[in-house]
Amino acid sequence: MLKNKKALAMSVLCAIASVGFVVSASAAEQAMHGNLDEVVVEGSADVLPGGNVRTTAKLGVLGDKSVMDIPYSEMSMTAKAVETYGDPSQPLANVLMNNPSIRTSTTSPMYTDFSMRGINMNGNHMMLNGVPSLFYQFTTPPSHVIDRIDITSGPNAGVNGVSMSNNGTNGGATPAPGTINVVTKRATDTPVNRYTQTFSGRGNAGEFIDVGRRFGENNEWGIRVNAEYMEGGLALPGAEKNEKNIFINMDHRGDNNTTNLFAGYFDLRVNGGQRWFSLPGSYSSTVLPDAPDSKNNYDFNGTTKYVHGYLATLNHEHKLDDTWSYFANMGYSRRSGNKDNQGASIKFDEHGKFVGNQFNQQNEEGKNAYVQLGLKGKLETGAVKHDLALSVDRSWARYWNKSKSYKPNGQEILGNLYDGIIFPDNYVLQNFGDGTPQWEETNIGLTIADTISYGKASMLLAASRKHENFESFTGKSFKNDNILPTYGLTYKPVENMAFYYGHTESFSRGLVVSGSDYTNNGETMDPVKSKQNEFGVKYQNAGMMTTLSYFDIDEANRYDINSSDPAHPKTKVDDGKNRYKGVELTVNGKLADKWTATGGLLYLDAEREKTQNGAKDGWFVNGVSKWSGVLGLEYKPDDSWGIVGRAVWNDSAYIESGSSSGKTEIPSYVTFDMGVNYKTKINTVPVKLSAMCYNVADKDYWMGRGSSTTIGLSMPRTFMLSAQFDI
Repeated sequence: MLKNKKALAMSVLCAIASVGFVVSASAAEQAMHGNLDEVVVEGSADVLPGGNVRTTAKLGVLGDKSVMDIPYSEMSMTAKAVETYGDPSQPLANVLMNNPSIRTSTTSPMYTDFSMRGINMNGNHMMLNGVPSLFYQFTTPPSHVIDRIDITSGPNAGVNGVSMSNNGTNGGATPAPGTINVVTKRATDTPVNRYTQTFSGRGNAGEFIDVGRRFGENNEWGIRVNAEYMEGGLALPGAEKNEKNIFINMDHRGDNNTTNLFAGYFDLRVNGGQRWFSLPGSYSSTVLPDAPDSKNNYDFNGTTKYVHGYLATLNHEHKLDDTWSYFANMGYSRRSGNKDNQGASIKFDEHGKFVGNQFNQQNEEGKNAYVQLGLKGKLETGAVKHDLALSVDRSWARYWNKSKSYKPNGQEILGNLYDGIIFPDNYVLQNFGDGTPQWEETNIGLTIADTISYGKASMLLAASRKHENFESFTGKSFKNDNILPTYGLTYKPVENMAFYYGHTESFSRGLVVSGSDYTNNGETMDPVKSKQNEFGVKYQNAGMMTTLSYFDIDEANRYDINSSDPAHPKTKVDDGKNRYKGVELTVNGKLADKWTATGGLLYLDAEREKTQNGAKDGWFVNGVSKWSGVLGLEYKPDDSWGIVGRAVWNDSAYIESGSSSGKTEIPSYVTFDMGVNYKTKINTVPVKLSAMCYNVADKDYWMGRGSSTTIGLSMPRTFMLSAQFDI
């Protein structure tokens, strides 16, 4: 009861602080200037009223298309949405979950994981300016460089070319649920001189510089520079995020060609923030222990995750005539870093006591390269129109790693969920050298796509032929060829309504189990085909866009189970498929003159099928809730200020365990965020002041992780303040 009263009191204080912030800003502005001068903001015709979502998005090799013409669920978030709901000290998934198909599975910046329609994803699955595989489980594009995020929750595997199949903890599964493409900021016709300060958590301070200029005849050349310096403590005591980076975007737009070059350097370190847990094989309870206080710290002195490196993308398109053009997309990234933590997750028993945990050290390095060349054009055969594209691409990656899991000083890592971790005293971190080569992968693909339009109907036909060569330097290697078909049909009875159907197929790559902690280290698992079907309806009217869809997805069911061998505590298993069937409702735009909404609802029925001897056919999929939803609202009484609120709901889920029922429940939870933003002027300088409070009620809760037996723990209430100056 006392805890609930405290939560209510803090919620009221958040609201009072938000209102006080607005009143103070208003009073200061009136004292300086009286009435505000009109501020002209550069807009775009393809952005829905309210400014959070665009009406166009990238359709793979076919380029940008109207969302109404894309035969699957598509949501393109704007930079405004990222600024309104995001905190640069938190994972990007904190913004992505405004899409109802996406649920975050971690609140710690030590990871980037989230799920899309129940399937786990992370930074590996993000594209940057149409280029895949430049990020990984610890990194995503930093929020301050983002102009838009195209989120495809639908069957589009055959239109995007080839990507790397390695994706961190997914063990090489190529996910079927969709893709996320981030487009970086370009210079606008209006010069940009922007300086932003943020303050978050217990002392995390960030500074951001954004400068943009166009020059030359008809402003044909542009340059945009974005830089960040951040350091300091998070809302979790003892955890901190330190980040510095600089990125430059140069572009040219001529009469017959466009070119964009994006390049930069990044350096990211997260000290502390361990938030992942798991259950031992002996776990016998059907429920989890109560979620501990989110302020509890489970790190030893020296827990860290660090990466630094650089990346670049190049996009070019040249018109050959009025109907045909060729294009090129290229990218490169190189990173290196290390981590020292209590393994990927901390095990606890039914009483919350830590059992069987080991210390982990890892040094790693990776580099990825990508090139795509293509030709696209438009043809007409009578009343039938064709939008064609043909491309070839090559994706290459190499990975170095040296890691070691062991008991520090030969002792167990003790403690419990409620009192914290007990790490052996007087332990000195070892220095065991740089990583050694682990694997190399080369993918070569050929993609062909055609959108055939006739009257009110259009059909998408696409296929990608992928040749994969995976060479493991520590175990077995393999090659495989597969074809990824995609097709879809769209019918628009009226211009603002579309009925659609889409289908795609994709493959997980063959997996070589790697790691001394596996009983089946070196075992090879064959590639598994996955299919996805979706049909739905889209409707756009009076400033709102709504999508209602039904989908059916399957994927390989690969996961770790606990073994009885202390020297090899895990076994990787490949047991049939997971099947995801669901209904998704997405709503974006203006509800009324002063109200903007974003979010939706997801129903997801996830079960296993084709398991060994049918033993687990019909079982739940680990960590997947049947129901979930999100609703973000912004109220703007006038052009100067706005009040923001967001509610996120996740129904209960289950993970496999040693209990009498074979499962343990993850309880449902609801969280609330709220904030305020205010536009004013200091002398002649436009200023935007913002305040946000995440997890307003300071709720402690467990989070499921799509198709995984690990669980996440919430972060405590987090305050964030920012001031943006357009100099």
